[in-house]
Amino acid sequence: MEISGLIDLRRPKARNYGQFYLKRNPFPAIGIPEETPSITVDRETVLKRFQNVIWELLDTEKSMITVMVGEYGSGKTHLLKIFKKSVNTQLLSPGGALAVYIKTPGEDFSHFFYGFVDDIGLNLLTQLSSKFISETMKSQHELMEHIFDEKIRKNFMSLELRLEEVMDKLRFLDLINDLKDSEFSGIDSDLAQVFLSLANPKLSSTAWRWLLGEHLDKDEQDLLQIGTSIDPKTTYKVFRDFCKIIQKIGIKNLVVLVDELERITLLTKLKKDKYQDDLRRLIDDHPKNMCFYFAIAPRQWQDLTKEPTALVRRLKGNWHLLEDFKENETRELIESYLFSARIDQYPGKKVQASFPFCDPSLFPFTDEAIKTISKESKGVVSDILLICRKALELLCDSKEYDVITPELVALAIGKKG
Repeated sequence: MEISGLIDLRRPKARNYGQFYLKRNPFPAIGIPEETPSITVDRETVLKRFQNVIWELLDTEKSMITVMVGEYGSGKTHLLKIFKKSVNTQLLSPGGALAVYIKTPGEDFSHFFYGFVDDIGLNLLTQLSSKFISETMKSQHELMEHIFDEKIRKNFMSLELRLEEVMDKLRFLDLINDLKDSEFSGIDSDLAQVFLSLANPKLSSTAWRWLLGEHLDKDEQDLLQIGTSIDPKTTYKVFRDFCKIIQKIGIKNLVVLVDELERITLLTKLKKDKYQDDLRRLIDDHPKNMCFYFAIAPRQWQDLTKEPTALVRRLKGNWHLLEDFKENETRELIESYLFSARIDQYPGKKVQASFPFCDPSLFPFTDEAIKTISKESKGVVSDILLICRKALELLCDSKEYDVITPELVALAIGKKG
């Protein structure tokens, strides 16, 4: 194993998951959700609740508020990311909705805003900016005069050229000024300038840094033709104007998914009171076309709701508890992960004949092992996944076991051996 005092890494020997008809170990090494979730199990009540909230938002245009309360590891983050994926793959179109996931509210509203912008991302914002400019130019023909090459102008109108391909023949900053006057009156001028600048490849990186609150020197500000920066005192107004821009370019509804709301309970009283007031104001200032979906742990939810603040009064009207998994849900979760890594043409009948104590869909886990995992994990999703991964690793390394039994589960959680 060691060569000249070093660990031999030259010939790695991968675990043979193929002997269990698996392409890999499907259970994540750490019990956190994927960036783009592909598996969700037996959360029909929670999913239906979210579905109804979105339908009501689209139908009535009235803003909605929901708080999802669940223990650490119960799958709150996973569900919020499922919500985001569902909205953005089905509703992100003119007149539709954009979902934004904020992984933590942080310590003040500036963290909220930067998390919001960061999750939307430079690529999507650039696409939205470019699409808006292009469509507006083509609908308002006088704006086409900013393309000073007539041939390029015609090719752009006929869709043969994209906006970024005509930049060298476009008086871009003059175009932006006209667009701000005609389309973004009443919105912070520098914010509108920055948003529109995202469409220009020479300006987009600097504009993106401004949106994330980074300091720009005078030359960089001059490049964008702006004179301000975002700071904690102005962030709330910038957020409101940013939402107006999103709606102005055709995205009617915003779905704001806020994870780890419990973070605000850890703040000093002064900071906590200020932040709660900012969030309360955020809700009150957006009575239409917004969905706020918060996630928080139970103990912190109790702490937060002890004091009947203005924010709490708005949140307590619609909250629900995310239950831990029972044995049936645990089985389904494990089955789903195993299915995601099964080899093609899985010989289920052969497995059933050779391993009668295993349901073929759960092989190599025995029924008794599933019961033990459910009991030992207490139904906490992240713990289920970690136990399963460790048990499967131990099985691969073992010469004593040919399936995962309660004894092997005990070894996986350190209760035996």
